[in-house]
This record gives sequence, C-alpha cells and structure tokens, in this order.
Amino acid sequence: MKPTVTIIDYQQGYQSSIRAILTKIGWAEQYIAPAEQNMQNLSLDKENYGVYLAVSGERAVGFLYVQYYAWNQLCQIHGLAVDVDFQRQGIASALVARAEEFARWKKARGIYVDTPANNTRGRKFYEAIGYQLGYIMPRYYEDELDGVTYQKFFTTLPSSTNLPSP
Repeated sequence: MKPTVTIIDYQQGYQSSIRAILTKIGWAEQYIAPAEQNMQNLSLDKENYGVYLAVSGERAVGFLYVQYYAWNQLCQIHGLAVDVDFQRQGIASALVARAEEFARWKKARGIYVDTPANNTRGRKFYEAIGYQLGYIMPRYYEDELDGVTYQKFFTTLPSSTNLPSP
C-alpha cells in the first residue's frame, strides 16, 4: 500500500531526516552538511526561497529547496532528494510541482535545475516532467564531472523573437 505523503514548508523538527535521506541515497559528506545547513537557513527567507519537505508519518522522506533570482526572474531548484524506500511514488514530482507553484507566485519566467551529467535517472526524470536540456557545464561538480542544466519556461516568446535578424 502506498504511504500517505504530504508536502509541507520546512520545519526544523525534521532536520535529522535530511541527513538520513542523503546518506541513504549515497551523497558525499561534502554535499550533506551544506544541504542540512541550507534547509535551515534558507527557510528563514520566505521571500526568496521555498523550502519544502515530503512527510510520511513522523519523518521527512524527501525535500527540495528553490531559489528566486530577481535579476533574471528565474527560479532554481536545489537539493531535490527522496528516500530510496519512497522513490518512484510521485514524491519528487510533487516536490517539483510545489517548487513550480513558488516560481509562479514569484511571477518567474521559468525554473531550472542543475544535475551531474552522469545522473541518468535524474535527467530522465526532469525530461519526463517537461524540462528541456538547457546546456552542459564542463567540470561543474568536479574536474571529471560535468553538470547539466534543465529548464522549464512558463511562457513562450512569439516565434519571431526566437529567430536571429536577417
């Protein structure tokens, strides 16, 4: 039976779940500690960040935070993760949908996310929910690990503005 999962704004009482999720899915410590700190710090700035948890019972089973950039009117998804025992149940999609709600509330033009180039499963996920490959960033994560950016824009430009001038 599929567990009941609710998407909520970040609450500090779930802090220990963040480390457990990231450890279980294999994140390196160099990424875990900053993610824990980001969740707590960024949740205080509700104007520029949305920090969300997927909660089942007494524990968080997933999380995501999203940042709004006023300078380009875009939002960026950071740190999406779901406990391995709860994957493939629509939780990541629900968290991304909540991030998109935040972006629309901010009147952002769109939303994007970076992921390691070798994250085949993550890349397929973003493509499946309507994100398009934006660009590749050489050596973004490490010297031997490129990053890939996926984008989703909420409005489309008239076709004439997409073409170069003759």
